[in-house]
Amino acid sequence: METVIKLINDSSAFCRRTLTGCLVSSALALSACSLPGDLSDSTSDNTDDPFNMAASVMPVDRTMMLDMASVASQVFNPVGTTLQVNRANQDPVLQHFIDLMVQQGFGVQRVSADQGAHYVSYSRDESEQTNGPQVRMSIAIGAVTIVRDYQITRSNVVAPISRVKLAGTRVPVNVNDEPSGRKEVIDASLSQAEYVASLSLDEQSPVISLITPDLVNRVASTTARGPSLQALNSNRIEVNNLFYGGESTFASILDGYQQIERQVIVFGNDSMVLGDTNKLLLDAFVDQRLRPNDVVSLVGCSNGPTVLDIGNEGLALGRAKRVTEALLARGVSRDRVLDEGCWAPVNASERFPSRGVVLELWREKA
Repeated sequence: METVIKLINDSSAFCRRTLTGCLVSSALALSACSLPGDLSDSTSDNTDDPFNMAASVMPVDRTMMLDMASVASQVFNPVGTTLQVNRANQDPVLQHFIDLMVQQGFGVQRVSADQGAHYVSYSRDESEQTNGPQVRMSIAIGAVTIVRDYQITRSNVVAPISRVKLAGTRVPVNVNDEPSGRKEVIDASLSQAEYVASLSLDEQSPVISLITPDLVNRVASTTARGPSLQALNSNRIEVNNLFYGGESTFASILDGYQQIERQVIVFGNDSMVLGDTNKLLLDAFVDQRLRPNDVVSLVGCSNGPTVLDIGNEGLALGRAKRVTEALLARGVSRDRVLDEGCWAPVNASERFPSRGVVLELWREKA
């Protein structure tokens, strides 16, 4: 039972997109008064509202989360992005970040585990230094991680002491460090983004890819009837479920190509975390074997039992999407990656793996 809540531009109303029920978070309702694009700390002083969980957040954490939300809202498109949050979440700092993102127009979906293409988690590491406490704040949204270090210079005032480090994206970001009563800028050269290959947060917890809320709705409606025959891939192209032995959706595109190589990227059970080994395999694949005009076809697979709400369909297409994103991050053109899936609650014998992505390299015929 999942609920998706999406703000619209009308400040007096918001639209509820409900998959199988109608549940509205009171904390999100409080944010309905803010217009998308107007990122502000509107919940920070609302301490008289007993239902506002973010009201208990310390001012320094509100300031740092405002910083994180400013960056995250540039990396992702609010109009087409739904954030996933564990429905059991009672962390006021994380809820405050979600409230700030909702102000920007992001949707929110409550899930039962670490599920979703944009599943949100965070970490806060504080250490005592001679000149006061230092805090490293990290936000992970799906495969994207945002990290920055802060110095707490005096009561309720923070100062950035590092650049904003970004992993999992190359989207240009403007780091706007405006001094305020709660934020001090002691080094203007740190007001920029630094892009890194990995911040190691990708390996800490399994992140399950959820393509769209519509996909989840379709999974829920077809569970009783068995696996669906078609679904949307990461580029929102309708693809066939190859478990049934049908022809690839992209067969006609590959008519003028010959298969050069085939390998399987193996994932953990009910997971779409690539892991260091698979990342090295993709590095070698792109750097050593892929030519400019080659085409890569991907078949994400999930065949067998799964306990996830999104089912085999969401898991299979999520794995294909994760590998697609990794290839794009390594410079492969989007129109050169063809991703589809194979999903069923039973094994697919030897044709497709139970939990992985079949990666094939295709080259133009001479």
